[in-house]
Amino acid sequence: MTNKGYIYFDDSKHPKAGFYMGAFIFLDTNPNDEIVKYLIKCGLDSGTDEFKSGARMDKYPEQIELRRHLKRLISETKIGVLVSASNEGDFKKSASQALIQIIKNNEFENESELEVFFDQGIFKGDKDPDYLKMKDSLSCKINIEQDSKQIRGIQLADLVAHTCSIMLKESLGLITKKTKAGENSGYDPDMEIEIGFEMWTEIRYNFFSTPPPHPDEWVSQKDCVADVGKKGLYISEKCSELVKEKSLEKFGEMYLGCIH
Repeated sequence: MTNKGYIYFDDSKHPKAGFYMGAFIFLDTNPNDEIVKYLIKCGLDSGTDEFKSGARMDKYPEQIELRRHLKRLISETKIGVLVSASNEGDFKKSASQALIQIIKNNEFENESELEVFFDQGIFKGDKDPDYLKMKDSLSCKINIEQDSKQIRGIQLADLVAHTCSIMLKESLGLITKKTKAGENSGYDPDMEIEIGFEMWTEIRYNFFSTPPPHPDEWVSQKDCVADVGKKGLYISEKCSELVKEKSLEKFGEMYLGCIH
């Protein structure tokens, strides 16, 4: 993997569902200027506005347009996710341990050339023991308490964390929402599909993972599976057994073959 890179982290918290979700986004270039360009293109103020996955999209069409542009950027990233129990202490501990796991288990040529940005409110200052453990375990530069309006790559992590949380909630049977397949989907545009399935198709290629064997070695389409494992997934031991099971089921492997 590249010598230089940027990792951004944000969360999507769902206490009623029994879990908190966090997403790490890796890019080898800084996306700030690109996101500023998209903000302006959508008629937003690049100094004060930002993408927020929790915004009511039906009331803010400019956020829908911005999300469409950000999805293009996400297609150029690598993704790692964590699932923790639904409490702040386990979440920040998991964020610390997940970053260590992802960096150590992926082939970064020079860890010290990585720069990491955590959104505000994850760690409780630079004396936080989980932050200090993470800092002592890694040689990359770690920035906490970052403003996502200024460090705009965090907005990409926000979108991925929200996307993955919806996927997990659907797996847990908490969401049954469907959406139209739409144009260029490979399906009838008016066909109704589960929203989690639609989201999965958009990010399945981007997880940190061990790739499948070369197509010449496939016996069947079942061989076209990327093993995410500990390269791109961290599940806290404090999660319920059901959340652990469904998290591993949803994110532990990614099928990369044809779905049509």
